[in-house]
Amino acid sequence: MLEAQKGFRYSSEQREAYKTLGGTPFLDRDYTVFGRIIEGLEIVDKIAGVKTGPNDRPVEDVKMKIRVIK
Repeated sequence: MLEAQKGFRYSSEQREAYKTLGGTPFLDRDYTVFGRIIEGLEIVDKIAGVKTGPNDRPVEDVKMKIRVIK
């Protein structure tokens, strides 16, 4: 159903990766992965737990600092 909505087909490798590793396929081709967490995953859990309003946006903005590591 998602493939019909998005207008593309997942390969068998992609399907298997989503089945075994998980992920969020409805974000494909709409959002870009721009980094990864190397420490502080507990902070991400706190962010995921904040109260949200319409469109699943946080009621209060969540501010964060990032650091680019090359």
